[in-house]
Amino acid sequence: MLTWGVVVVLAVGVYGQRALGMALIDPNRISDRSRQVLAMVPLSILCAVTALQTLSSQGELVLDARVAGIVAAAALSWKRAPMFLVVIVAAAVTAAVRLV
Repeated sequence: MLTWGVVVVLAVGVYGQRALGMALIDPNRISDRSRQVLAMVPLSILCAVTALQTLSSQGELVLDARVAGIVAAAALSWKRAPMFLVVIVAAAVTAAVRLV
């Protein structure tokens, strides 16, 4: 499990890279397709960390109540539900599966 220290170090590193990129790279040299791909990198990293934290425990694959909560959140997000509703429903689904 990630500790807050690791999260802070990663956040500072990511923002530092972004700042260096803005300072050192001429935006006119980057193609539109490359910009689209680069815009999706943070989302990809977030999805990977979420999947790792949800589907693994002590280095092993674990399918438990957290998976049901993520599926519920993904379905509501896909339907463009408000974020507050997504979080509440995901927590409720996770809690309900744990009760069963």
